Amino acid sequence: MVSPRHLRFTRCQVNNKAMVPKPPPTLSRFHSSHQQLNIPTSSSLQVNINTSTTLTTTTANMSPSTPPALSDPDVPTPLSQPGEKKQINLLRGWPSPHLLPPSHLLSASTSLLTSPPEDEPSSKFSFNIPALQYGADPGYEPLRHSLAAWLTQNYTAHETYPSHGFPTLTTAEQICITGGASQNLANILQGFTDPAYTRAVWAVSPCYFLAVPIFEDAGFAVGNGKLKGVREDEEGVDLEELERGILDVEGEKEWPGKPVYKTPGPHRKCYKHIIYLVATSANPSGITTSLSRRHALVQLARKYDALIISDDVYDFLQWPVLPSSSPSSPSSSKTTISLPTPLPRLSDIDISLGPSLHDLSLSAHYTRSSPSSIPNEDHQVEDMQPLFPTRTIASLHFGHAVSNGSFSKLLSPGLRTGWTHSTPAFAHGLSQTGSTRSGGAPSQFCAALIHELIQSGALDRHLSEVVRPGLQKRHALTMDAIRRELVVPLGVRVIEDNRTGAERKEKEGEVYGGYFLWLELPETGFTAKEVAERALEEERLVVSPGENAEVSGEGIPKENVGIRFPRHLRVCFSWEEEEDLVEGVERLGRVLRKMMEEEAKEGGKVKKVGGEGLKAFK
Repeated sequence: MVSPRHLRFTRCQVNNKAMVPKPPPTLSRFHSSHQQLNIPTSSSLQVNINTSTTLTTTTANMSPSTPPALSDPDVPTPLSQPGEKKQINLLRGWPSPHLLPPSHLLSASTSLLTSPPEDEPSSKFSFNIPALQYGADPGYEPLRHSLAAWLTQNYTAHETYPSHGFPTLTTAEQICITGGASQNLANILQGFTDPAYTRAVWAVSPCYFLAVPIFEDAGFAVGNGKLKGVREDEEGVDLEELERGILDVEGEKEWPGKPVYKTPGPHRKCYKHIIYLVATSANPSGITTSLSRRHALVQLARKYDALIISDDVYDFLQWPVLPSSSPSSPSSSKTTISLPTPLPRLSDIDISLGPSLHDLSLSAHYTRSSPSSIPNEDHQVEDMQPLFPTRTIASLHFGHAVSNGSFSKLLSPGLRTGWTHSTPAFAHGLSQTGSTRSGGAPSQFCAALIHELIQSGALDRHLSEVVRPGLQKRHALTMDAIRRELVVPLGVRVIEDNRTGAERKEKEGEVYGGYFLWLELPETGFTAKEVAERALEEERLVVSPGENAEVSGEGIPKENVGIRFPRHLRVCFSWEEEEDLVEGVERLGRVLRKMMEEEAKEGGKVKKVGGEGLKAFK
C-alpha cells in the first residue's frame, strides 16, 4: 500500500501492466472534524486536487482482505466494501483528529513567520530567524524557560496531596528539548549505557511494546539476557522482585569496572542498570505508581547505580471519572477540566535527595590528582592537579532518574517534540549526544511553535477545553459499554480509578487518565490472542492481545518469556469516533460471548482462525 506522505513508488500488477498507485484519499469520516476545528479548505489554500479521480484509482487498487500494518503510520484504515462492516481499530494509540489544534498551530506559525523575535525588534528580517536556523544543543532556549515555568506551575498548583517534603521547582537548566519520547529513549541509551558494562535494562511488565525494539537496537535484548521484565503489582513496579533480579545479575560474573565500548566522561556516565516504566497512567495497565512506591524506587536506583527512565507522557491527561449515567449526554463546547495535581516526578524525588554515593564517587574520580602528580627527581611532590579542574560536584551530579516528556499527546504527534527533566548535569550530557550536536537540538521550528503556544496560553486552553474533556467523555462512553457488555454478563475485570496507594481515597471521586484500558478476561480454555483473532476475522475489530505487552522479542519462544499476559486485552479509547468506541466494545462482547458458549458446548474447544491478519497490526 502506498504511503500518502512519502509517495513511495511500488509496482502493482493490474491487467499485466505496471502502474504507480496514487495516494489514498482523505477519509470522509474526518470531514466533520475538519470543519469543527476550522481547518482551511483546499480552496482557501488555493490547492487544486482532483478528489474524485484519486478516490476512484485508490479504492480500485485497495485490497479489503489486507489490513494496514500499524508499524507504518502513513497507512490509513482501509475503506469498507459494500455490505462489509466498517473496521474499528481499538489498538491504535493515536489522538483523534478532534483532539488536534490546527488553528492554534496556524496562529503560532503565522507569528513566527511574519514577526522578528522579541529580542530583535529592529531586525531587517520580518520573521523569527532562530526558529528557522540550527538550534542550540539543549534546545530552543525560549522554550526551555517557558516550559520550565509551565511545568513548575502544573506540578504544584491546586495542591490536593499531602506535602511532598521536597521542591518541584523546574529550571531551564534541568530541561533538554528532544525529538519526542521514543527518539529520546534511544538517545539516552546511546549516551548513558554501554552494552558490556550496563548489566541489564529492567522494563516494568506489562510494557509499552514499541519500547522493546529501541532497547534491542541499543544492544539490550531478551535473547542476549540484557533485557528483563519485572512485574507490576497494584502500586507499580514490584521492588522486591526488581532487587532480587539486580542482585542475581550482579552475581552472575565479574563485571567490567568501567565502560568497555563507550568513553562518556566527563559530560556523561554509563549506568550499571536501566529501569524503564510509565509512572503515570501506564501503557497498557493504566495504573499510576503511588507516591510511596516512587520514593522507594528512587532509593533502590541510587543504591545500585541505576537510571530510571520514566515516560511521563500522560501526566497532564488526567480527569475526574464521569458517572456512568452521564457520558451519553451532549458535551458542552465550553466545558473545561482542570488538571488534578500530578504526583511528583521520579526525577523530582531524586533531585531533592542531592548527589548519591555513586555521584560523589564519580566526582572524586574526575577531580582526583592527575597521574603526573608524582615526586620529581628531587623527591619533591609537585602541586596536585585535578584531571578536570573546572568540574564541580554539581556538574558531575547526573542523578538516577529522568522524566521523558512529550507534546505528542498534549498537542500533536506530528510535532515530534518532547523534553527531559533531570539534573542539570544529565540534561547537558544528553545534549552532547553526537546526533544532537550535529545541527543542534531536534525539532527547532516546532519547539519555537510550542513556545508561542505556551506563552499565549493556547496550550492550557487546548488541554482544558479540548483534550481532557474529549478524553474524559471517550473514556466514560467506553467504560459504560464495557460494564454493560463485558463486566456484568461475562466477568471481565478492569480498573476504574488509576490512583494507587494512599492517593486513592474511597470518599473522593475516581480519577483516570491516559489512552488505554487493560481488560482481564475470566478463566477460560482460550487465550486473549485467540479472542483478538476472532474479533478481527468475524467483526472487523482490532484489539491488542496482552502478549503484545510482554517483554519479549522477535523469535523468542513464549516459554522463555518470564511474565505472560494470556488473558489480557488492551483497548484504546483515544482514536476512534465516539459511536465506534461503543460499537467496538459491543462487537468484542459478541465475540467473547460466542467463544464462551462454544467452549461450554464443545467440551472446551473453540473455533480457531489464522492469526496472520492480526500480525499486520503489531
